[in-house]
Amino acid sequence: MSATPPANSARVEGAQGTPLGAATLGSVRRRLLRGSWWVTVGKVATIPLTFLINRFLAHMLRPAEMGAYFAGFTIVTVGAIAAQLGLDRALVRFVARGIATGQPGQARQTIRVAFTAGSIAATAVAILLVAGPGEWLSQRMFHSDLLASVIPAVAVWLLLTALQELLVETFRGFQQFKVVSVLDSLLVDSLCALTFGIMLVTHAGPSVNLVIAISAAFTGIAALIGAGMLVRRVRRLGTNGRLQRGEIFSMAWPVMIADLASYLLGTGVDLLVLAAFRPLPEVALYGAATRLLVLIGTPFRILQGVIPPIISELHAQGKKQELERAVRSAASLAGFPAALVLIAFIVAGPLILSVVFTPFYRNAATILAILSFGRLIAIYTGSAGLTLMMTGHQKAMMVLTLVMGAVSLAAGIAAAPVFGGLGVAIATTVAAITQNVLQLVLARKYVGIYTQAYLLPGPVIAFFSKKQDEAAPT
Repeated sequence: MSATPPANSARVEGAQGTPLGAATLGSVRRRLLRGSWWVTVGKVATIPLTFLINRFLAHMLRPAEMGAYFAGFTIVTVGAIAAQLGLDRALVRFVARGIATGQPGQARQTIRVAFTAGSIAATAVAILLVAGPGEWLSQRMFHSDLLASVIPAVAVWLLLTALQELLVETFRGFQQFKVVSVLDSLLVDSLCALTFGIMLVTHAGPSVNLVIAISAAFTGIAALIGAGMLVRRVRRLGTNGRLQRGEIFSMAWPVMIADLASYLLGTGVDLLVLAAFRPLPEVALYGAATRLLVLIGTPFRILQGVIPPIISELHAQGKKQELERAVRSAASLAGFPAALVLIAFIVAGPLILSVVFTPFYRNAATILAILSFGRLIAIYTGSAGLTLMMTGHQKAMMVLTLVMGAVSLAAGIAAAPVFGGLGVAIATTVAAITQNVLQLVLARKYVGIYTQAYLLPGPVIAFFSKKQDEAAPT
């Protein structure tokens, strides 16, 4: 893995941070395709790796241990969001904006502030988890000694994950998608799959604690490599341009709240709610369904990985028409393959769950179908939420997500004791659909664009063809 900048880096930021030229549909198209290519390579490669990891663990760990693993993974995911303080999105927006407007000093200042605050926050959250809340969650809420035993390893995993994700988002702001594709998950998943595969073949029989510790160690390796690459990248930045006082945090704190609240709507806190009321084997079923959704979301995550810096750049340059065409075309390109896989999950869920995990997990088929339907709606509405956050409307996004997150959480708590995973899945899906539709409305109101995928291929073909600079399709 090389830290050498791409061949066109001089054009992007210039030797002394010269401004990026006014974005055209042609340049946006090229960057979308180039970035999507690298992110696609990384994400597609992780599909078989994640498949192998899940299968290896399902054969080595008992269902109760898998439930503890999924609960620990969710704690890491939600805790890392809190630890990042919303600075991950701020890094993408202000690094991309600084480079696009010829003010690399903004990018340098953003990186310095974000990593200083993020490192302190991540350490504090990890220490806090070990000091009390982790054991309380395990013993009082989940009634699980097994989960309590892995909290120290989970805390370390959380800390390293938060730092790794800040590094990934920084390189995303630079639009260095080759680096993003490797550091985001490819490197860690490759190492985990290799290690767990060897353990399975040699009948090592690892504990869930060891599994989490290994995952944390490989996350740390990825973070260390990324940190070394970033230091060399930052040294080459110019110094002209500065952020307004408090500008980073004025964006970051609403984003953090919105991101945390989004886990009340998605496959995050819903699993923890279920774990509070139902036994860990049932949690394992729900966790299996959600892990499959992570797998099939690859095309849509490719869009989410490439489009944020482009949204920030086009908005900063006042290119509203180009922004709408880029966002909608990217949503269409990413949404079609994801929609096909989601439909397959709805139709053939029992078979797929049995193959990916073990026959026990076919009992999660109905949960998988419900969650897949909600994800279909999310794919259609496109990057409405990202558009709001990358254009300065993060507070509106925060309020909406808080309200819908509270509704989802309350409905899940009410449904879990009686209906188990099925009730939690329905509550989560209904709230998520409402959230996505309202985001679409807000993007139109505040940004003045539509973000949903095109239903016909014509506009998408026109955008990604050599005729992309012609008038926008109607």
